[in-house]
Amino acid sequence: MKQVQVNANVRTVKKKNAMNRLRSQKLIPAVLYGQGGETINLQVGDKELNQALHTSAGRNVLVKLAIQDNGQSREETVMVKHVQRHPMTSEMLHVDFVRISLDQPLETSIPVVVTGSAKGLKEGGMLEVVHRDLAIRCLPAVLPENITLEVSDLGIGDAIMVADLTLPEGVEILVDSHEPVVHVVAPRVEEEKPAEEGEVVAETPEASKEPEVIGEKEREQRRVEKEKA
Repeated sequence: MKQVQVNANVRTVKKKNAMNRLRSQKLIPAVLYGQGGETINLQVGDKELNQALHTSAGRNVLVKLAIQDNGQSREETVMVKHVQRHPMTSEMLHVDFVRISLDQPLETSIPVVVTGSAKGLKEGGMLEVVHRDLAIRCLPAVLPENITLEVSDLGIGDAIMVADLTLPEGVEILVDSHEPVVHVVAPRVEEEKPAEEGEVVAETPEASKEPEVIGEKEREQRRVEKEKA
């Protein structure tokens, strides 16, 4: 996977007010750790960092972090571990970078991208994405950007299972092979609920008809009419 370079400077300020001043200058406070190395406080330009995070690799982008410290520079290969954002504006507040080794497998998750329109939708079914991300293990060099699933041939009751996935050589999936990733399910049919005790059930017009009751006077009148006929 292609690496993206991001420039950073060692950060000496740590207090909240000083961190807010950095953000007002379009600098994002950050920290670097991992691989048994020292923890380093950094500051990174927000525009440069945003560009790095909006490549096709998304959050799994490999970053070549160029660190400036008192006139000396060095590079670290890192990934973005965590991004803290403002709850209202979504602006970046803080970023965690973690060191990685290009020679050691890493564990991460990659997004599932669904393409096509399942034929089961025309039959009234619903497409359910069970896993929107899948955990994998691989060397950084072969880390895929995503897993793309074509679902056009899926009818009602059909599924794409973890075992059906084809991944690049060297990529191990860490999800049970018997689990579905996407499937098309039949529409839910609501069963008619039985009337509860004490509930009045509306009658149909035919059911509400009562049997005709003929009194003595009516019977005598009908007998007379028959005799006259």
